[in-house]
Amino acid sequence: MEIVLEEVSYNSSNNEELLNNITYTFNNSITFVNGLSAKLLYELLFQKKKTKNGFVALDKKGVYKDVIYISNHNEYNKGNLYDEIVYLNKYYKLNYKRLDKRIKDSLKMVNLDFTYIYKSFSEMSDSELKLVYLAIAMFLNSKIIILDYFEKGLSFNEINYIKKLVVKLNKMYNKNIIIFSNDLDAYLNIVKNIVIFKNGNIVFEGTNKDLYNKDLYKYIDKPNIVSFINYLNDNNHDFDHYIDIKELLKAIYRDVENK
Repeated sequence: MEIVLEEVSYNSSNNEELLNNITYTFNNSITFVNGLSAKLLYELLFQKKKTKNGFVALDKKGVYKDVIYISNHNEYNKGNLYDEIVYLNKYYKLNYKRLDKRIKDSLKMVNLDFTYIYKSFSEMSDSELKLVYLAIAMFLNSKIIILDYFEKGLSFNEINYIKKLVVKLNKMYNKNIIIFSNDLDAYLNIVKNIVIFKNGNIVFEGTNKDLYNKDLYKYIDKPNIVSFINYLNDNNHDFDHYIDIKELLKAIYRDVENK
C-alpha cells in the first residue's frame, strides 16, 4: 500500500511545518525521511489537518488500522496490551476469535514474551513500549508502518533486531516502512529509498545507490562508514562503497594481505 502526495501545500500557523507543492509517492519500500514531520504526514493522510491544495491519500481505500504511526514518545499512560487489543479488535470489527494466540504471535514477532500481554504500560520502559507498538501493528496487520525517530532510547541489539524485522516485513509481507530520523547511520544497511525535505521542499530524492552521493550530505550527517571509506580512498586506497561494517573489515584484511 502506497501513500501518494500530489501537489500538496501546507503551512502551520506557527510556520514550523511547511510543504510547498509536494508531489511524492511513498511506495512499498523502506524509506528514510528527514526534514518532514512524521506526525504531519499521518495527520494529513487522514485529514486531521487540511492542506491549501493538492491531496494526500492511500493508493487504495484504507482505514486507520492500515497505517500505524509509532512516536518516539510514550503515548500510553495506563492500561495494558490485552485491554488495548480487545478494544482494537472490537473497534475495527476484526472478530479474531483466538485473541491470546494472535497477541502471543505478535509479541513473538518483536521479540517480547507473553508476560507483556498483561504488564501495565506504566511499568514499561520507553524501549519496551516501542516494541509493544510494533506488536500492535503486527496484530492489526497494518500495511504501512511509520517510525518516528524509533531508534531513540533503544540499545544496539534492539535496533539490530528491529532492522531485521523491518526487512522481513517489507520483503516477505510487502509492508511499507517509512522511517523518519536524522540518523541515517542507524539504518544505512536497510534503507531502499531516501527523501530529504528542507523548508517545505524536497531537496534530495534517491535510493540506496546514492548513499555515497556527496549531495546527500549537504543536508544530513554523513554515516561513519561512508566517512571512513572516503578517507581511505583519499589516501591511495581503492575500496568499494560498503555499507556493511563486516564486509568492510573483510575488505581491509584483504587489502592488508595484498600490500
